[in-house]
Amino acid sequence: MSQLTGYHIMIVSKYFATIKDFINLEFVCKKFCGNMEKFHFNPIPLNFKTLGFFPNIETLHLWNKNDDNFGNGFMINREENGDCENKGVLKKEFFRIIVWFNVDFKTVDRNKNRNIDFKNVTYIQNDREEFGNNIPRNIRSIGNQCFYECNSLSSVNIPSSVTSIGEYCFSGCSSLTYVSIPSIVTSIGDGCFYGCHRLSSVTIPLSVAYIGNECFFVCSRLSSVNIPSSVTSIGDYCFYECSSLSKITIPFSVTSIGDECFSECSSLTYVYIPSNVKSIGDGCFYGCNNLNSITIPSNVTYVGGFCFDGCNSLSNVTIPSSVTYISESYFIRFSITREKYKKETHKAGPPPQPPPGNRDYLNVRLCKIVSICHVI
Repeated sequence: MSQLTGYHIMIVSKYFATIKDFINLEFVCKKFCGNMEKFHFNPIPLNFKTLGFFPNIETLHLWNKNDDNFGNGFMINREENGDCENKGVLKKEFFRIIVWFNVDFKTVDRNKNRNIDFKNVTYIQNDREEFGNNIPRNIRSIGNQCFYECNSLSSVNIPSSVTSIGEYCFSGCSSLTYVSIPSIVTSIGDGCFYGCHRLSSVTIPLSVAYIGNECFFVCSRLSSVNIPSSVTSIGDYCFYECSSLSKITIPFSVTSIGDECFSECSSLTYVYIPSNVKSIGDGCFYGCNNLNSITIPSNVTYVGGFCFDGCNSLSNVTIPSSVTYISESYFIRFSITREKYKKETHKAGPPPQPPPGNRDYLNVRLCKIVSICHVI
């Protein structure tokens, strides 16, 4: 503590949580006295009682909707944030006000005060209906169902400031053929492109870590998709009935593939599953009747029920010794010839419980199965 200069302790105190922390610091030693006077912005939410501890504030940060704005009210969805007109509140002037909590675009458009900077603006469905399909600049996120069933939308350019796209954002946009996803987007919500029948290709940026459930559900013209190496999980029904998708390469970063992820992808002939994948969900490749071969990597421990049911062209499936649970329904519609087969029951204690559901699972450890599958 004695080695910290006054400047260093100011940097440290930026991360304090309460006014009590700042007050206690003043009593540590003479060197740390006057620390709060050095701040030209508020590092924590303040009120009229605690504002006096920071006499030199020029920039006011509003972290939450309920933070005191000292008479600098602005409208949020037709409701005023703070009362700047009555109750005898004396307005405190600031050089700049930075708003960190989420607001819609209409709030920004209504408030023309140039010294207010909104950092987290969401373009919601009401905004789109009032301001149109062109997403304004400086939008941080696109709200849930923002373009839901917007049948006139054929293409969309998402601004480079956007970091997240909400659930079912473009769901039912039957005319959408092109979408540009910026490089800083980190999340694509569930059902984002659900039922976009004319969407033919999409590039997912490297910043995305998770592709949500039903993200490309029934995108029947989607013929190519690039899954980046940043993705660790692919959600349930993600590419369900993408009937034009002929091949897909799953990156090494992916550890799990969701239920019915590629179900009913009737044109799918090739899938590369990397070695890091540990679980393949129920019905993952159900109805992929042109899939002719697949290799399950050595780290997989779980293969879901009905995983390859309806794969009429599938002639070879290799199951590694790492698989500890495999559904009996996995073998449905196949006759199995096993070149090497050995099973061991659990000898000590109760066996691990299978995943929830009404399907029966083999309660054995499959040590070695190399199966040649013939369609019945």
